[in-house]
Order: sequence, then structure tokens, then C-alpha cells
Amino acid sequence: MEEKNEIQQLQQEIERLHEEVDRLTKMNVSLAAGSESLMKRNIELYKRLDSYYNVRMRVNWLKDLIRRHREMIVNADLRDDDELLAVIEARIEGEDIPLPPEFGVKEVAELVGITQSRVTELYKKKTIYRSLDKYLDFLRLMRALRLLRDHPTYSIEAIALDAGFGTVRTLNRKIQEAVGVTPGEFRVMNEVK
Repeated sequence: MEEKNEIQQLQQEIERLHEEVDRLTKMNVSLAAGSESLMKRNIELYKRLDSYYNVRMRVNWLKDLIRRHREMIVNADLRDDDELLAVIEARIEGEDIPLPPEFGVKEVAELVGITQSRVTELYKKKTIYRSLDKYLDFLRLMRALRLLRDHPTYSIEAIALDAGFGTVRTLNRKIQEAVGVTPGEFRVMNEVK
């Protein structure tokens, strides 16, 4: 009899456990469906955010394009070459723009919003330099001489790079052509005693 009671209790416990397993299985299925729904929602939100970001990037690019176009229109309307040259020189010298070796006609044209041919023509006809490259080399030379004078601890290589010559050899050649001495000799001549 005692065994029968025990078996009956075990069967009831097994039945209760089966019900509990069924309940937990249904709950798990419900949670899985909810989880899948949340994942789909998160993926959709990510796509929207990505799309929004791409739109913002395009809008900013277009704003910049419009700004450059407006500047180009304004500068294209400048009939006075001297005024346009003043704008170019103010942008380059006034903002102390770095002048790496590859900085040239294209970059200046983009900087002030005019065509490359107009930049070339302006420097050919209206300046003592006769070309933009010569003007930029002059600015690089002035920067290098200033750095040699004001920063005696800077290496010649650092000055060549900072001034925009790219190599020490080019710096040496340009300074010797301009003042007849090497950068080291120029530095010694300008030491404060």
C-alpha cells in the first residue's frame, strides 16, 4: 500500500512537472517571438539611423558644394584682377594655410572658388612672380627663413617640412638661390648675440 501511495505521488509529481514544462515551453515560445520582434525592430531602427546618417552626410556635402559654388559665383564676378589677387593672398597668407609641396593651382582655385585657368592667368599677367608656383615658393622661403631665425632648436629637416619644401635638398637650393648661403649659415648669421 505504501508503495502504491508512493507511485501515485510520483505520478502526480511527474504530471505536475509535465504541466510545468508545457507552461515554460509556451512561455519560451512567447519570449522567443517577442525577442524576434525586438530584434526586427532594432534592425529597422538601425537601418533608419544609418539612412538618416547618410542623408545628413549628403546634406552637409551639398551645403559645402553650394557654399563653394556661391563663392565661385562671387569671385567669378570680380572683374578686377587686383581685387581677386588680394582675395587669394588674404586667404593664403592671412589664414597661414600650410603649403605642402603638392599645394598648387588646383588647391588655390578651390580655396577661392575660381577656375584653375583664371588662377594661372592672374599670376602670369598680374604679378611679379609670373606663376603661382613661384609665388608659393616665395611664401615657403619666407616661412623657412622666419623659422630658421626664430627657432634655433628646430632641425633643418623639420623646417623644410614645415615650410612646405618636402626635402632638405630643396630647402638648401631655394635658400642658396635667394640669399647665397645654406640654411645653417643663415641661422648662424641671425643668431642673437
